[in-house]
Amino acid sequence: MMTELEMYRSIIPFKNPGGMGTNVPMVARELERIGVKVLMNKPKEDYDVLHLHSPLPDSFLWALRKRRQGRPVVVHGRHLPELIKGGFVGGSFAYPLVRKYSVKFYNLGTVVLGATPYVAKALARDGVRGPFRVIPNGIDREVFVRDPTLGRQFRERMGISGSERLVLSVGLRIPRKGVDTFVALSNAFKDRKDVKFVWVGESEALLEDALDSTPKGEVVFPGHVPFEEIRGVYSAADVFVFPTKAESYGNVMLEAASCGCPLLIRDIPVYEEWVQDGAHCMKARTDAEFASKLGELLDDDALRGRMAEGARALAAEHDMKKTAQMLKELYEELASGRPVT
Repeated sequence: MMTELEMYRSIIPFKNPGGMGTNVPMVARELERIGVKVLMNKPKEDYDVLHLHSPLPDSFLWALRKRRQGRPVVVHGRHLPELIKGGFVGGSFAYPLVRKYSVKFYNLGTVVLGATPYVAKALARDGVRGPFRVIPNGIDREVFVRDPTLGRQFRERMGISGSERLVLSVGLRIPRKGVDTFVALSNAFKDRKDVKFVWVGESEALLEDALDSTPKGEVVFPGHVPFEEIRGVYSAADVFVFPTKAESYGNVMLEAASCGCPLLIRDIPVYEEWVQDGAHCMKARTDAEFASKLGELLDDDALRGRMAEGARALAAEHDMKKTAQMLKELYEELASGRPVT
């Protein structure tokens, strides 16, 4: 497997390695547990299948080498070209070039993985040939378990009492993640002194900062929280709001779901086929809809309980054990020379 993250950390001192940086190591551990030997970021070693998680230059070159040698290459569609917009500085201007490069990169794959059906459709629409295989990123439900003690500790750090409602979001503080909607929500509830809003996460080098154009409103922005402490953050929340405007999967949403957080998410195409409104979560499109549905969740204990159970069920459907088994079967297909359809 290759992510290339560590070789760039000395150049760009990022704090948040993103969903790929936290998810891939957990997937690798689960693969090892079921008997798959995983070499991480060691492309010169001997292996049966090369699995690339990012379209960075070294990965592109290794994909070229292995395809010329007739070796199987799995290219993971974690980075849709459209996601550069509203995230990277100058992303809208760079989008046409990124899209062209991405298509060339993904077309080097013997098989292209998508975490959701939307990823496969979006890449095919851009000109990626496939074949495609849909395998969720997966969530480690043994790691992401609600812990009331850790949740209480986070609340104390934020100055939030046990009787107050905590509305939480987690993610990079970039425009694409819907920071403006979260701030608008906080303003809509500014007269509710029992409701507190916290956004965990910050911008990074080369990324836009949503707070450059959006006032903070009633939101507390504590910045980056190390991944080792994030379970306590989820465990503190009464409602998890995920107002992102574009995603390929949404690891933080599944992490929150596994911790039993009721979910209020934006109704966008990536969640059409596998996240059910009214069963796994509540969905909204406009700021007004977000405010209305958040009010329902905050004031209806029974509804909040049902949504918490629905969120846990969603996480169970995406258990990392299932992901690892699906990947193992794919690797075995490729290593044996069987065609992937």
